[in-house]
Amino acid sequence: MKNATAQKILRNNYNSEFWKACRAEAWNRLQSAINSDGSLSWSKLPKLLGNNPKIEKGEKAGYATAILHLAPSYASSINVCAMASVGCGMACLNEAGHGQRHMMQNGKHAVHIARVLRTFLFEYHRHEFLRQLDKEIKAHKKRAEKNGYISAVRLNGTSDIVWEKKAPELFSNNPGIIFYDYTKIPGRDVSAIDNYSLTFSLNESNRENAIAELKRGVNVAAVFRLKPGNKNRPGDPLPETATIGGQSAPVIDGDETDLRFTDPDGVIVGLRAKGDAFADNSGFVLEVN
Repeated sequence: MKNATAQKILRNNYNSEFWKACRAEAWNRLQSAINSDGSLSWSKLPKLLGNNPKIEKGEKAGYATAILHLAPSYASSINVCAMASVGCGMACLNEAGHGQRHMMQNGKHAVHIARVLRTFLFEYHRHEFLRQLDKEIKAHKKRAEKNGYISAVRLNGTSDIVWEKKAPELFSNNPGIIFYDYTKIPGRDVSAIDNYSLTFSLNESNRENAIAELKRGVNVAAVFRLKPGNKNRPGDPLPETATIGGQSAPVIDGDETDLRFTDPDGVIVGLRAKGDAFADNSGFVLEVN
């Protein structure tokens, strides 16, 4: 499916009453946080950086990771996932964990409202957003070091923004931070940024790009239709190797931690389907033969 067609489908998907309500509430909260001089009152706004259960696994390896969650695809009406496919857009982890629809209170979903609000801040108040983000990154590093951890940051928790172009100063201003992300945008070259690494994400419509990324030494993350683990049982075993369009590579377990910058080169990062992704039939989720 062509990207333009996929984006049209995703735009329609995120035009539901649920997302309209999230956008309206987020917009109202943003307006209430704008001071008379046009500056922002950050005490009325959500923190930009947070965490999630998967990145917390990295603490066992000595890393503390903070993550920026925006509203993916067209959830905010601002597309922050330029190369999203229908499969990954519909099965996005945005609606797993704390983002599950049943976790609403008084008819409102605080997690999604906050993610939409952050996206509005990024789009409409970019200068103050980046200044606050840099402030929170530095605070995260200070906390991590105080507790004996190496600090890491994921800027694209639920987005795919080309940060090396949008805000390259974040990396140069924070040389002691390890930055890493997943991306579906092919050809991104961050080799000149010592503290930023990328893993390419496979979906049902970018296999040729994934092959090219593997050939140039970029690891590729792929989702398999396998049951994830929990506190009572380990996840279903991943295959030892996988083949993408004739290009084979060893598979490592990407669910053990989210520390992609510690992965060996030339591998496929295997992820088990979670939430709605387990029922995906678009081709985004790979079958294990």
